[in-house]
Amino acid sequence: MDTILSSLSASLLGFVEDQLSNNDVSADDELLEHFVANGLTEAQARQALTYRDPYLGRIYLEGFTPIRTGAQALRFNPHSRQFEPD
Repeated sequence: MDTILSSLSASLLGFVEDQLSNNDVSADDELLEHFVANGLTEAQARQALTYRDPYLGRIYLEGFTPIRTGAQALRFNPHSRQFEPD
């Protein structure tokens, strides 16, 4: 688990991952403000933004995401229809 984000509650971490996966209209600075307004510290919000590109381009198996499992993240491959190492 990412050490900077490890203190987030499960619901707050879910919120962060949802925003990283689905919010493709906000600029980074807007998303940073949104994270801080919803309970992250500025350092946590900045760290969360470092994961933005992988989350926007991939679908991860629940619980096996870059923030939660790092190099053991499992992404969906639409060609094989299986979850595979990222």
